[in-house]
Amino acid sequence: MNAVDRYEFLNAKLRARIGLMRSSTLIDDMLKAPTLVDAVGCLRESGFAPLAEIYDKTGDLQEMGVALVKGEIAAYQEVARLSDPKLASFILAQLGKDEEDNLKNTIRLWYSGVVRMHSIRYRSAYLYKDKIVQDINWTAMINATDWSGVVEAAKGTIYEPVLCSYTQEDLQQHGLFDLEIALDKAWYAEMMRSVGLLGKADREIADNLFLHDFDLKNLLRLIRFGRYYHMDAKDLEKVVLPWGRLAASRECRDYIASKAEARDPMPMVKRIFPQVASDVQRIVENYQDPKHTEELLAAETLRLETYLGTERAKEYGALLSKDPFTIGVILAYLYYYRKENMQIRAILNGKYYGYTAEKIREVVG
Repeated sequence: MNAVDRYEFLNAKLRARIGLMRSSTLIDDMLKAPTLVDAVGCLRESGFAPLAEIYDKTGDLQEMGVALVKGEIAAYQEVARLSDPKLASFILAQLGKDEEDNLKNTIRLWYSGVVRMHSIRYRSAYLYKDKIVQDINWTAMINATDWSGVVEAAKGTIYEPVLCSYTQEDLQQHGLFDLEIALDKAWYAEMMRSVGLLGKADREIADNLFLHDFDLKNLLRLIRFGRYYHMDAKDLEKVVLPWGRLAASRECRDYIASKAEARDPMPMVKRIFPQVASDVQRIVENYQDPKHTEELLAAETLRLETYLGTERAKEYGALLSKDPFTIGVILAYLYYYRKENMQIRAILNGKYYGYTAEKIREVVG
């Protein structure tokens, strides 16, 4: 099958699925459901009926969450199988985010069990232990008695060099923060490497989407760690992802170099996200009292994340009207699939904790 025929086949298959997801009333029905049991009932008449069966048998929301993760992984793997090698590499690199998240969760549990000497038997039961992208031995990792066992379980993966650069003593003394930042960068580097393998049109689409995300992630990290947690310049530089406009900007360099108490995010916001500058400025002015720094952080973060969510929805929706022989429809499908999974998980948790539909809607969009 040549590239044109392959895209035509994939696009027809995925457009039909996107149409079903966008026309579905499942999310609204679940939000309107008065109780968790009623929300689960909405799943019974949908493609997520197996989740309702899990609830009937176990009543376990975490097990339902694992099932959603498995479904998401299977969706990415299916599209990769139907793609040519370069496109498959790109799709699996996107799936690598799930793998990296699973890796961080596994290491956190290992750290809790071996370093902190806490019981992890209950929580480890919910780890995903099958292959995602790379050959990580999840069972060996969670059962490792020391750090060398963790490193060995990830041998031959893109994460091995990162894990090898830390010792158990490093983690005992300094915790997992630096390690997790390094793992983030390893995955992002692999993702951008896969983008570079794409053809010109596909590469432009991917760059437009991902570089915008890098800017927002960097801005949120700089505000959180630089302004509110007073991280020094040397450590703050480490959390910045080296892609996008913000990372290369003078405003970013000036912000990092400033004393923590003098750092002002507004020049960066005005440069990269002028659409929300006035909103963030009002938030900053409203919370000058140092006692409200956590509230300010939450407010700024929510405003910027809401903006990104709205913009991303527009961007992915617009992909459906672009050249059908590009990755646009594939990216849109994976976006809508992941979003629907996230919404279902958030609604189930929100109903469990008794949140109102309005409160849950703020999270799910």
